[in-house]
Amino acid sequence: MTQSCSSCLRAYRHVVVALRGGCVGASGVYSQNRNSRSASAGLLSATNSPFAGLASALMFRDKSAAQCCGIVGYIGTGNVEPVLMEGIETLQNRGYDSCGMTTIDNEGQLITTKFASRGSTSDCIQLLKTEAPAVHGGHHIGIAHTRWATHGGKTDTNAHPHMDWKKRISLVHNGTIDNFAQLKKDLISKGCEFLTQTDTEVIANLIGHHLDEGLCFEDAVAESVSQLQGTWGLCVIHKDYPDRIVLARNGSPLLVGSSDGQVFIASEPAALARHTSQYLMLQDGEIAIVTSRGIDQLLESRDVHRISTETVEISPDPFPHWTLKEIYEQPQSLARALNYGGRIMAHGNRVKLGGLDQNTDLLAIKNLLLAGCGTSLYAGMYGEQLMQWLACFDQVRAVDATELEQHSLPKHDAGILLLSQSGETLDTIRACQVADEHGVRKFSIVNSVGSLLARMTSCGVYLNAGREVAVASTKAFTSQVTVLALVSSWFWQNLRSEEYPDRCNALLDALHRLPVYAGMTLNCHSTCKRIAEKLKDAQTLFVLGKGFGYPVALEGALKIKEISYIHAEGFAGGALKHGPFALIDDQKRTPVIMIVLADQHAALMINAAQQVKARGAYLVCITDIPELVQDVADDYIVVPSNGPLTALLSAIPLQLLAYELSVGKSINPDKPRGLAKTVTVS
Repeated sequence: MTQSCSSCLRAYRHVVVALRGGCVGASGVYSQNRNSRSASAGLLSATNSPFAGLASALMFRDKSAAQCCGIVGYIGTGNVEPVLMEGIETLQNRGYDSCGMTTIDNEGQLITTKFASRGSTSDCIQLLKTEAPAVHGGHHIGIAHTRWATHGGKTDTNAHPHMDWKKRISLVHNGTIDNFAQLKKDLISKGCEFLTQTDTEVIANLIGHHLDEGLCFEDAVAESVSQLQGTWGLCVIHKDYPDRIVLARNGSPLLVGSSDGQVFIASEPAALARHTSQYLMLQDGEIAIVTSRGIDQLLESRDVHRISTETVEISPDPFPHWTLKEIYEQPQSLARALNYGGRIMAHGNRVKLGGLDQNTDLLAIKNLLLAGCGTSLYAGMYGEQLMQWLACFDQVRAVDATELEQHSLPKHDAGILLLSQSGETLDTIRACQVADEHGVRKFSIVNSVGSLLARMTSCGVYLNAGREVAVASTKAFTSQVTVLALVSSWFWQNLRSEEYPDRCNALLDALHRLPVYAGMTLNCHSTCKRIAEKLKDAQTLFVLGKGFGYPVALEGALKIKEISYIHAEGFAGGALKHGPFALIDDQKRTPVIMIVLADQHAALMINAAQQVKARGAYLVCITDIPELVQDVADDYIVVPSNGPLTALLSAIPLQLLAYELSVGKSINPDKPRGLAKTVTVS
């Protein structure tokens, strides 16, 4: 860093960071005392580290705790364009309203190409892929972004990257800036010009304003960040500094990896996996200056995270869509959730979860909350019912993480189990912070190794479901319920082992059978396709379930909404008579899908089926015993009987119905409009 840059940065603690040999592995369970090695565990020198080509200067700021969208960056001796384009394609499930990239050419000029989606939900990516090689090929530094719109509509102009009005710097941004309106007003009064409606352009012009005041590049970024309120992950390049990228993080992940004198930046490990096996993660409140030059002094160590050796697939072949591929992967993902049986000890049929076994203070929990959003919430509701069925706690309740406040927490002996596929969902992170502020014991179930939620909680269990590419979750839902069944059994065995032993044994037996039975359930695909053809013109439909079937009905309705755009609502069995019966149109034969299983709720569900049929509904039943429904259903789908997890198997035909409805309506099920895989903005 030049001497002229020291004035502003003197206010911050300045450290140079090298990556060291410790790592966070892709193990099935995690706890704070296992997920990283201490600094004394052995540091790699700058010359022998695989990250010897990485130089970062970090300035610590106040911490806070977000990200839809995807960020990619590169600096090195190679061709930047294919690296950025591959990263955008890998991260497109984080948002595909628009995408773009900026590189610095060999004459020191910023070159920007960006597109918004127009026809299909993700045609912006194909547009960029077609144009980028000719425009950006042969350049050696650049940043790229795929966007889920928050401020400003889906237009080419609003797409990232954004430049300051004098076109000196270009940046990409994940997160939201809460005070952008006031900052924009102030900048306009000082002569800055704006082209977009985005909060991100405000950051670009704020940096430009501080450049006009005489600050150097790094100081201008640092001073600008000090004025922001909200969440951000920033990558900034300057046309006069083609040897560096400035990064800043506050609540939105940024990862940095290095290999052979090249530095790779991304917002998710999957975008780094083809280039490096390890990465450094910026912490909240940090600013980093990244160059491709080496470093000669190690002033502070930093945990190094290892990327899972799992191959990052770039095509769903031989399946036509990722959604269908991931539905069909469930026998394997469920087997991995069980560690192929390794999480249930053969001797004594006891559940073994290392991350929980090492944190026996969890056994002091008497009142448990399960918190998640969307699909994770519905998985939590299934877990709530399992825990109530086993009487694991005095009280257990699943809550929407978006609504969790201080008064939601139990008053004593409290615990919270946080559920998130990505481990980065902002609303779930905030629920974790609320619990932390009030001393509530917390643990988590996540799919993404080393994610923010996994690091914030004392311990937890990984799903090991593998990466989900399709935006609508399928295999993660069934894996979440499977792991919740394991966690329920673990608490029962450690707390209440004298009550309901037959129930716990039935649950464990069902877990053993689950992967095989999931494979058997996939045989209903042709039936689901035939039924979907009859339902595809419906404007509204209902999904009903009772007991364990109720959260599955909610999840099934969500899937149909997400990827087929049919207005679908999930209700408890028998609830339609309390109002929604008015929406059943006997002329249109409004479809009603019911989960009717051979359990204690069978009689109630059959009665409800008769009621909806009497009002002219087109009735589809999902059942494990065809004789229960064959006299009342217009169509039915059969799943195997599997005790307390039979209802979970019912999720698979609902997923297949949603998929076939989507395809039948010429909708891309992998990329539904207006959605993103990881929702990390407010």
